[in-house]
Amino acid sequence: MVIRRLVAVAVAVALSGTFAAAQSAKPDKKKRSKQEQAEIELIVKTIDGAMAGQPTPTDIEMKITPYFLKSQEPRTFVPFVLETKGAPAADAALYIRVVSPDFKPDPKAKKVEYPWDDIHFIPAATVAAGPLQRVFMATPGTYDVYIAMKERLPEKAPKTQMAKMGVLKTQITVPDYMNGELATSSVLVTDKVNDITAPLSPEASRERPFVFGAQELVPAADGNFGKNEELSIFFQVYNAGLDQGGKPDIVMEYEFHRKEGSGEKFFNKTQPQTINGTNLPPQFDPAKFPVPGGISVPLGSFGEGSYRLAIKVTDKVSGKVITHDVPFTVKAAS
Repeated sequence: MVIRRLVAVAVAVALSGTFAAAQSAKPDKKKRSKQEQAEIELIVKTIDGAMAGQPTPTDIEMKITPYFLKSQEPRTFVPFVLETKGAPAADAALYIRVVSPDFKPDPKAKKVEYPWDDIHFIPAATVAAGPLQRVFMATPGTYDVYIAMKERLPEKAPKTQMAKMGVLKTQITVPDYMNGELATSSVLVTDKVNDITAPLSPEASRERPFVFGAQELVPAADGNFGKNEELSIFFQVYNAGLDQGGKPDIVMEYEFHRKEGSGEKFFNKTQPQTINGTNLPPQFDPAKFPVPGGISVPLGSFGEGSYRLAIKVTDKVSGKVITHDVPFTVKAAS
């Protein structure tokens, strides 16, 4: 079986001139109402307690899926998908704190500074629609990440009414994209791509962190796809070597393997993608823009079952190679 020539969406984006590095993000600093400030103080106190080893509320369960991309500053951009279970059908406050595992607060300090410390007030409809998308930024290293979600009660709610709340603590290692070594971002498997007609505001960027240039990539909810769907993956290549013309020379290969019992069997592959000075636009500046990669594959010719997409990125200038595996499952048309 031969797969027809596939649409390399990410490369098409680059050639159209809308390629972009990950955006930067800044924590919320706006002035809050007395009620909002009181909620912030309560949720911050809860995380302070969690850091001190105290028990935390468990009404709301959370799961985080982080992605890592090189940003426009010397910190890694970490957009993430936050899944919740037991979240209330109400407005909510969401607090994110990123801290070094060996952090010790200074009792004499008037204000504690963390690598990332941010608050979001989320409408009930957004909570219900879930999962949420948010972001933090950090320099390379290993961090403890605390996320707290708290139901917002009406201002005149009875004192006996208790707000639902939950706390997630997880450890995340942020990669270093500034060391000059060949690297790629996380591989993003998407459900769809939305066109962006106007730049996002700083507030919107904190809530929609998967916007790159003029496109918004919506992460897939899981690795299951119907035969009538497409498998679309996107990533970026960083620190590639440059040829005599000052352009990268990258080859990207994609092979599909079908799982059979305890092993697997080669299924098919696409034509290699080459990205170099012959197809990059003249204005492409490797110091400002990443090399884009990705494919969009119709799954109609795939039989139902489990697969592995093997990605191989070769830097022809340096001779270095990076590989990634993307597992996915094909089921009957949805």
